Amino acid sequence: MKLVAIFLIGLMSVLSGCASVQPGGAAYSEESESDLFQPETFESYGSFVVSAGTDAKPVDMRLWYSRPDQITADTRVIMVMHGGRRDADKYRDYWGAYAKQYGVLIVAPEISEKDFPTGWGYQTGNWVTPDSDSTDETKGERVPVEQTSFAAFERAFDELKKHFNLNAETYDIWGHGSGAQFVTRMIMLYPQARIGTGIAANSGTYTFPDWTLPLRYGLKNTGIEPEDLKESYKHHLVIMLGTDDDDTSHRLLSQLEIAKAQGAHRLEKGKNFYRVNKEQAEQLNTEYNWELQTVYGIGHSGRKMSEAGAEYLLEGKTEEPLFTDDLQVNESYRSDNDSREENELLKGSDDGEESPF
Repeated sequence: MKLVAIFLIGLMSVLSGCASVQPGGAAYSEESESDLFQPETFESYGSFVVSAGTDAKPVDMRLWYSRPDQITADTRVIMVMHGGRRDADKYRDYWGAYAKQYGVLIVAPEISEKDFPTGWGYQTGNWVTPDSDSTDETKGERVPVEQTSFAAFERAFDELKKHFNLNAETYDIWGHGSGAQFVTRMIMLYPQARIGTGIAANSGTYTFPDWTLPLRYGLKNTGIEPEDLKESYKHHLVIMLGTDDDDTSHRLLSQLEIAKAQGAHRLEKGKNFYRVNKEQAEQLNTEYNWELQTVYGIGHSGRKMSEAGAEYLLEGKTEEPLFTDDLQVNESYRSDNDSREENELLKGSDDGEESPF
């Protein structure tokens, strides 16, 4: 019995000594317990809401994320833009597995219908009011830049950095369809955005460097002048096109004549957009860091194009180019500004049909 008693006393002494010292010499406290058991510590997938507005336009933006096993101050940020359905959680899921695989933070910001209604609020960045018209520049008006969804997005990035204690100076961004429209227009209208590499995949419409048309097809009344595009062309923008996204009657593709003038289908529209902007950059005698990438055998699929986008951004993987600089631009968009001004197709449709995004 004495031996048992001595053993128990010794065991209690050891346990007592261990309990009095925390790992790393730090004393235990309720505050440290709270930090230790934050959901972000253990959950790979989640979301949180940040304040991304101004006093004039309050905005609460939800950020859906997938995180790697370990986040450091230097963890890379990949922003993934949702489609027109504002389904940010679905697009986060498309990209979610890449967070752990490549040690990056995947974030899908939700540009809500409540804060930024209709395609004017999302696809064109809330640059103009919702009563604007794609063919009639007398309708609608400009929105203060700080109230655009582009500016709100940038403020959300700052809040993201605070939340995860990041030092990131830039982020890479990918969007498909409506998300691709957001990406291209953000670079053209809001080039101060801290984008490293932007990928616009399978966009249905583009804002061309054409001052005869208002948004969403041109730059008339946007406040953007030709010289301003120099900053846009400095960005690394990838126009990524699925070779099978060539359906001229796709249910989500505008059948307005003004939309068809950009190209018969998304594949052709993207090629024309790249080439016309290249010609504009040459006229401005400025660098042009945009490029054209094709993905073979894929149509209008956000999920499948996500894989190609991730391979490009995270592995540097590209496919052999299908298009060359010798490719002829759609005659509706020649580089001659005078020709564009005379082109009836680019002056809009008078059939009374709406301009859906």
